[in-house]
Amino acid sequence: MARILLVGSEDQDRSLAGAAICELSSHEVVECSEGRTALALVAKGDFDLVLLDVQLEDGLDGLEVCRRLRGDELTQNVPVVFLTATRQDIQSRLRGLELGAADFIVQPIDRLELLARIGSVLRSKALADEVRRHNFELAGKVVERTRQLEELASELRLERDTLRETFDVFDEALLLLDAAGKVQIGNAAGHKLLDETQVAAGLVEVAREAIDEDGVRGRVLSESGRQLAVRGYPAPGRRALLYVRDVTEERDSEVRRLQSEKLASIGMLAAGVAHEINNPASFVLANVESLAGMLRALDEKLRADPVVARRLGMKDLLFEAMTVVQESKEGMARIHRIVRDLHSFSRVDDGAPALSDVNAAIESALSMLRNELRYRTSVERRLEASQPVRGSAARLGQVFLNLIINAAHALPESRLQYNRLQVRSFDDGDEVVVEVEDNGPGIPPEVMPHIFESFFTTKPAGLGTGLGLPISREIVRSLGGEVVAENAAGQGALFRVRLPALAGPLPERPRLDPCHHGRRRRIVAIDDEALLLKAYRRMLIDHHDIEIRLGAREALRSFEEDRDFAVVLCDLQMPGMSGAELYRVVQSRWPDIAQRFIFITGGAFSPEARRFLDESVIACINKPFQVDELLELIETRVSSLSLT
Repeated sequence: MARILLVGSEDQDRSLAGAAICELSSHEVVECSEGRTALALVAKGDFDLVLLDVQLEDGLDGLEVCRRLRGDELTQNVPVVFLTATRQDIQSRLRGLELGAADFIVQPIDRLELLARIGSVLRSKALADEVRRHNFELAGKVVERTRQLEELASELRLERDTLRETFDVFDEALLLLDAAGKVQIGNAAGHKLLDETQVAAGLVEVAREAIDEDGVRGRVLSESGRQLAVRGYPAPGRRALLYVRDVTEERDSEVRRLQSEKLASIGMLAAGVAHEINNPASFVLANVESLAGMLRALDEKLRADPVVARRLGMKDLLFEAMTVVQESKEGMARIHRIVRDLHSFSRVDDGAPALSDVNAAIESALSMLRNELRYRTSVERRLEASQPVRGSAARLGQVFLNLIINAAHALPESRLQYNRLQVRSFDDGDEVVVEVEDNGPGIPPEVMPHIFESFFTTKPAGLGTGLGLPISREIVRSLGGEVVAENAAGQGALFRVRLPALAGPLPERPRLDPCHHGRRRRIVAIDDEALLLKAYRRMLIDHHDIEIRLGAREALRSFEEDRDFAVVLCDLQMPGMSGAELYRVVQSRWPDIAQRFIFITGGAFSPEARRFLDESVIACINKPFQVDELLELIETRVSSLSLT
């Protein structure tokens, strides 16, 4: 029901129009005869529509009233429909439309036409109000996300400064020396060693040898009854990085123990950080996908009425909003890749053995880097490989993304019209080859031996971590392949990846029957994160009947009374009672329910959790994921159990 203000100088005409609206609809009608009165009522009242006669009693005509309504921030969104006699000329109508009138209705008024036009204008207003509400919510989410990213950046800068200070805590000496023996960088233990004359001379000699002979791996220096093992690594600029360790028996045992504990702690920390990032990333990605669905639905409604869309100017605004959502999804994909890198340090591998198409992985990487590449270079692709390789598409995509982004960063932005980046794939016997080549300055000879070393980077501070190429090489080697770098024949750098090809065609991804995919099922979602449960509900509500349980113990209590669920979505890592513990209890009491579990994990970083997944034949999906992935896994699980 809408609230309508009817403004007209003729009592009879006004009464006829008001009576028609009240008799044929449930709308509320308020009448007045003067323009100033109408302006005051609209400013104070909650009106959804103004029906306005051109001629009014107080000398303030309808056109002026419309102009003032449009110019007031409080009333500019209230639509105005003019009621005009046939004697009014075309100029008045054009003037009314210029002032922002939504429609004109010529008297004498046809009752059904009046109601139809009012309904059309009210529907347009409802759509406009919905768009404004969505824009306001989206703006709030963008501001909040920006704030979170700024806080994360501050935390990372603090961690960087802390890491620098941590070097002084090490018992081992770290020294960066030039060829003359001058200290460039050193920790406290290193400076202390240089103060001891016998050791200082030996360290300078090792540094020079490391520079001239590409490293020293096993030199032992004796000093005051101590045995000091020294390793020297050549560094850019004719310098050497020395690592000095006391290998006296008692201290050597203690150092090894401490080092083992440090590495274990770092692994657990990396996996824990990955898990904590994945939880918020999952519901942010789910909410972004839900918002994208809402925008698509709104776009379909506006396409159904293009006249209204043009009048409201919504086409460009909606396109911009959908672009923001798409960029947000790409940002979440980048967060997911960072989390996978943390998994690799903690020895958590989320990639199951699979056959993949390198061309699809390359296209995926290029798609994610579209905005980065468009301002740096043009991309030429020639993807001719036809044989599958072993490895998950996600891990291969990570390799190609690192190679492509490194090539793009080697090209100066000021030469956009000249920059070229070529990506090629082809079969070479029983191997598949992927090449990424740029026409930049190439790799300097002094840099070439170090490009695959961890934490080595030539990029400015804050732009590179020195981990992309080492991680890529480890991924390729784990798949039985190799990656090499060389300078191209003309100008630029060339990275070549060789992977063992597998016989036979690439297996097609199983497709679900659309009818079967559309069948609604009863699903229960279990998680300790309330925001995640809300996100799951938004993701699945259009496809399935979903119920949520906050925590494993609440779920267990509900299973005592109701177990009629087709699928159970359960988080693996939960406080109090974990998903694995809940599964074992359910398996002992209701084995048929246990078979319906699908575990959702942001990283099974504890040994118990990893062992549980390795030993159990259970469906599992890693956070963050897209709704299509989850829907497909649900249908696959149901189909495997022959549930109806």
